[in-house]
Amino acid sequence: MQSVSEWSLPITRGGVASAVGEYSISAVGPGPRAAKHWSLARAAGLKTSAKVQVGATWEFCAIPYLPTLDLVAEHARNLASAGVDGVMLSWSLGCSPSPNLEVFQAFTKGANETGPVLDRVAARRYGAAAAPRVREAWTAFSDGFREYPYHIGTLYNGPQHMGPANPLYLHPTGYRATMVGIPYDDLARWRSVYPAEVWITQMEKVRAGFARGCGLWGSLLPAVQESARAEAGRELGLFRAAELHFAACANQARFVAARDRLQAAATDPERALCRSELRAAARAELATAKQLLPFAKADSRIGYESSNHYFYIPQDLLEKVLCCRQVLRDLK
Repeated sequence: MQSVSEWSLPITRGGVASAVGEYSISAVGPGPRAAKHWSLARAAGLKTSAKVQVGATWEFCAIPYLPTLDLVAEHARNLASAGVDGVMLSWSLGCSPSPNLEVFQAFTKGANETGPVLDRVAARRYGAAAAPRVREAWTAFSDGFREYPYHIGTLYNGPQHMGPANPLYLHPTGYRATMVGIPYDDLARWRSVYPAEVWITQMEKVRAGFARGCGLWGSLLPAVQESARAEAGRELGLFRAAELHFAACANQARFVAARDRLQAAATDPERALCRSELRAAARAELATAKQLLPFAKADSRIGYESSNHYFYIPQDLLEKVLCCRQVLRDLK
């Protein structure tokens, strides 16, 4: 009997209660649905299997893997403790070779504690001298990602995959976000069950966790064993890209929210405040697109996912720069 491990797991993010209804790395399974299925299967004499994604999910998939190793290790340990007979480790995304897969594999071979596994993988990949700081960075990324405003509506409709490449629209498009495709300016579907400000705050918490993790990762590079240093540097580019995607989610949501308030504003002071917020969000997005561009040009893995192929290419980021500049001119 195979069951998706984390489905139906109850979660609360930003004070909003919901339940997992798609693959998740930010919410660590297994959940009650899978536990019930496996119990019934064992009672019927059947073997059990967990279906999971451990490299990336629709929470964010514009880089090959999420460096949230603490979360991955916790899930692997929990499944080992649950006694499942096997696991299916990916769907259409998250299949890239990664430390996530290496960590998960260790728990299929008898490991039962997260710390020693993470220490061993960090040392093997980056060297003993860098391993403790690698662990610190993985924890920072994981702690940030625990705050992700998870809901299936966000996963399918949000701007997290296009990130800084998603244009700003000074006037409502009226378009619905497309499933794991083009988010347009459909804030209502991006945020799903979350109030707009809560959704923005949670995305900013994720960004902050990735910013801290990237800072730690950058500082540890000199300690990485020479054979792995170049690849560790390339990984920093991936992680910075993720940070910028989460920043863009907050920027774009603030822009759309301010734009919609501007349309409803009844007084000059209200309109002036909304226009000020729009300019601030547009300037932030302009900076984000500029920062992402060199990373995207240097690493063709950024912005790519196997079922959609490229969410964007570097030229799209150049277009976003022009878009933001035009928006700022129009707001003068």
